[in-house]
Amino acid sequence: MKLLFFQAGFGAGGAEKIIAMIAANRAAQGDEVHVAALTIPDGGSFFSYPDTVRLHPMCRESQAPGRRVQWHRLRHIRRVIRQTQPDVVISFLTKVNTLVLLAALRLPVPVAISERNNPRVQNANPIWSHAQSLLARRANCIVMQTERARQDLPSGLHSRAVVIPNPCAPLGQSAASAGIGSNLVAVGRLDRQKGFDMLIDAMRPIRDALPEARLTIFGEGRERAALEAQRDRLGLSDNVFLPGTCPPGDWISGQDILVVSSRFEGFPNVIAEATVSGLPVVSFDCDYGPRELIRQGENGLLVPAEDNAALARSVLDLACDPERRAAMSRAADPTVEWLSPERVMRQWDRMIEGAATSAPVRSHPGKPAITSSSSSKL
Repeated sequence: MKLLFFQAGFGAGGAEKIIAMIAANRAAQGDEVHVAALTIPDGGSFFSYPDTVRLHPMCRESQAPGRRVQWHRLRHIRRVIRQTQPDVVISFLTKVNTLVLLAALRLPVPVAISERNNPRVQNANPIWSHAQSLLARRANCIVMQTERARQDLPSGLHSRAVVIPNPCAPLGQSAASAGIGSNLVAVGRLDRQKGFDMLIDAMRPIRDALPEARLTIFGEGRERAALEAQRDRLGLSDNVFLPGTCPPGDWISGQDILVVSSRFEGFPNVIAEATVSGLPVVSFDCDYGPRELIRQGENGLLVPAEDNAALARSVLDLACDPERRAAMSRAADPTVEWLSPERVMRQWDRMIEGAATSAPVRSHPGKPAITSSSSSKL
């Protein structure tokens, strides 16, 4: 079988990680695998691919076109589809999904799309929402990451939507520390979605009660300068550190608690990695993902979304309770089985094989699949 994956870029990110895993799995089964993206870091792909997988970036990040960006992207996507002539196209993320569905119109290829975030609340230009409304029924299959996310799709799309969680293997977290859990960690892009501004605010009462507390935020993004200024303004320069990105999985070493302050999610890989590795988690109960991964009081704690005071209290309670952290560290088994890479890859295999054997969907582009009042749902 010949497969073509599309993603936004070849940088660090949850979607990029999953595509790299699926591509390697299918290549190992003998498929001809192509992975295309709109950009690639100047230093190459953050995640490695087997030598047999061919990469198709549109351009390097430093060479992205300044004008007619979407036209260049659309032309690149359609050209790669024509060149590779795949048996099925699989795309990830809202804007990429929209561009791929548009580029594949009138081409004899099935398309499967995967929503990796929470489209109900993420910012989206009205143009994208309208395009999604027109093109949603063009997809042969829609992959969601949680059942709640699938239920939020318009009812006309439920029959083609499947739920596949992200695969995750333990990272080798060491046993829980016997004393105060002062090493706190957060991971993600430095942007508003991840709520690191709220986390830094919450660190002030944490530091006041636990002066030795150290929060390391791994990630990079456009909010770096604002977050560093906020940290310094609150007098937390000795307690909050932003070292940038790190090699996949290395963030967990030496940590006591993962703290997740996201305003919204799709399926937070970092929580999955923590829960299968036995690292306790304190997280806002935002849509979607934390509630699906955290069993309240067993492997972590959920607090009301965007409640900084509750987040600080829960972190302090868990940091000062080594026995509870140790019990949470031993509660990883059910999540390990559910998110086993072998199990999840079999689910992707079934989806891909089903999409590849189905005829391309020929929806009339003038008949919207989603009403204007709910056009941001896909």
